[in-house]
Amino acid sequence: MARTLVLLRGLTRGCNHWADFPKQLNEAFPDVELALIDLAGNGLRVDEASPLTIKAALQDIRTQIQQQNISFPVDVLALSLGGMITLQWLVEFPAEVNKAVVINSSHAGLSKTSERMKPLTIAKLVISVLLPPSLRERIIYSVTSNNPVNKSVINQWILEAKVRPVTRLNFIRQVFIARSFKTNLRIDKEQLLLLASSSDRLVNAASSKALAEETLVDLIMHETAGHEITLDDPGWIIKHAATAFGY
Repeated sequence: MARTLVLLRGLTRGCNHWADFPKQLNEAFPDVELALIDLAGNGLRVDEASPLTIKAALQDIRTQIQQQNISFPVDVLALSLGGMITLQWLVEFPAEVNKAVVINSSHAGLSKTSERMKPLTIAKLVISVLLPPSLRERIIYSVTSNNPVNKSVINQWILEAKVRPVTRLNFIRQVFIARSFKTNLRIDKEQLLLLASSSDRLVNAASSKALAEETLVDLIMHETAGHEITLDDPGWIIKHAATAFGY
């Protein structure tokens, strides 16, 4: 039976924000089934209300997986808010996950608010919510990617924002659950690998270091990529994912 790799994204982002990363994963791991899951309020599910707790977000994700007739256990690769949901998953239902790779995530009980999201970046993102998609997505790209401007990716994100706009209420709901994530991390360190970038302009790498210290899990650092390491250096992510998942 083929193994399934679940991909979970971050705050207000849906499956179509992965850009070429799913294609690159398919090319690297042709025998692995990919499952791109949208949290309620994002992507194909923008008309639904986002959950108000990380626990509820986890249940939402698990329900989506079950509705797609995917069998547990699964592998999980998750970014940012998706990483918080994954950490909750490892606490509540560890038997459902073979191995998880969590990228540039954080925990409210372990890191200061200013470390979890840098103040200047918070200001930019709040302002961007009030702007039209063409400006908003350029701002988001500027704070999540350290690569030169990729017009193709930005245009894809702009189109997604126009076709499937995340509501301001769901934006607030997702910020709330991210800020309140304080689960006691009783996690088997063999089930988790942490990846982060020391040059992340959205989330301070100290947040991932705090997670690693709390869980005694291995943390591997990228030196130059932005928050979206899957966009800036997908090969690096794929290399470490292959080792972690045993593909």
